[in-house]
Amino acid sequence: MNGVDIAVIVIVCVAVVAVAGLFIYRKIKHKGGGCGCGCDGCSACDKCHPKNENK
Repeated sequence: MNGVDIAVIVIVCVAVVAVAGLFIYRKIKHKGGGCGCGCDGCSACDKCHPKNENK
């Protein structure tokens, strides 16, 4: 293994840990991307909450 291989492995590992940390943080803080109905930002948010059609 040379330095480039080690750097790539470290960068990939850090990215995986960062994504996992973001998911855990959002789960703990309940900051999903949805409208609050549990659909988590799906394209059907206007069907769950018709008042959000203009958003």
